[in-house]
Formats: sequence, structure tokens, C-alpha cells
Amino acid sequence: MKLKNKKGFTLIEVIIAITLSAVIIAILLSAMRLGYRSQEKGMWREEISQKMRILNDRITWLLRGAYPYIIARTEGKVLYFSGKSGSAGFVTTSVDSYSEGPEDRAGMKWVQIFSDYEGLKIREKIYFLEDVFDDSGGKVYLLDPSVDRLEFEYLDVNKKEKKEDWVSEWDPTEKDYLPAAVRVKMEFTHDGVKFKVPEFVVRLPASN
Repeated sequence: MKLKNKKGFTLIEVIIAITLSAVIIAILLSAMRLGYRSQEKGMWREEISQKMRILNDRITWLLRGAYPYIIARTEGKVLYFSGKSGSAGFVTTSVDSYSEGPEDRAGMKWVQIFSDYEGLKIREKIYFLEDVFDDSGGKVYLLDPSVDRLEFEYLDVNKKEKKEDWVSEWDPTEKDYLPAAVRVKMEFTHDGVKFKVPEFVVRLPASN
């Protein structure tokens, strides 16, 4: 009676199998890490995009409600619009209908958009009761503490001369009309990285 040959795995075959398994596991783990980092980076980019949209939407909403309110003073008529390179102040119809504050209940309010060492801020005043051109008083809200830089430019349209010029200041004692548009530039820091918000232009419907 002949005995059947029993053939098993050799030591070399076992070593090769273990090595291949280790390589496959390493590749799978690397792919998982790569996928996690990619997902994390995607979420981070979405946070940045969302922040830019919020800043853009808020400022655009306020500027689009700009109203050419003019008051008569002893020195003459004054337009309630103060445009500087680092701040913009104006009467706006963009109010919070759910607010219980007197600034919003009046239907219009004075707002000043500016930034300082604490970030992007908005100052609100009752435009017919307070000195709106005084850079103090009113209610100040911190809109975003990460904003490092804010810059405005104003489009001056001279219909008589058919000229358009972007200017860095809008003097309310010299002009009795609103700028045709406002250009906004911003920078902010997120997780230690500086970002530039793509500059955007807001047309003012109430301008001449």
C-alpha cells in the first residue's frame, strides 16, 4: 500500500504571505489616512468659503439699503453718508424687523461699518437723535473677530462730464448724493492662515 504525499507550506511561502499581507494592510491604512485628511481639508475649505459668504452677505445687505438722507444745518445741507478708506457710515433701510431696539423700530438706522484691533464691527445709532458723524456712542456689535483689514472705495459718477472715478473718501459736506457703488476689500485670519476675501462691489439703488 502506497502512502500519499502530504505537501504543506514552506517557510519561504509563509514569509512571503505575511509580507504581502503587511504591505496590503499598510496600503489600506495609508489610503484611509489620505481620505481622512482630504475630508478634513474639504471641511476646512468649506468653513473658509462660508465665512467669506457671511461677511459678503452682511455688508452687501446693509449697503443696498443705503438711503440718501439729507439734513439741513446752519452750515448748509449735509448728506448722511460718511465714506472713508477704513469705514463707511450711512442711513440704511436694511433693518432687523424682529429687533426690539429703537434703532430698528424706526424703519431706518445709521450704521457704521469699520474694523479695529478686535475685528470687524458695526455701530448703530438712531439717525435723527444722535450725532452720527461722531465715532463714539451708539450700539457697537462685533461681527467677526478674525477680520484684520477692511478697505472701502466709492464710485463717483459725474453725469455732466460723463466720468466715473473710484475715490477713497466721500465727504458729506461736499456731495449731496450717494456713491453709485461701494467696493469692499477684506482680509481675515483663520487657524493662523491669512486669507483675502475676493473684493466685491455693491451697487447702491438710491444713488443718483
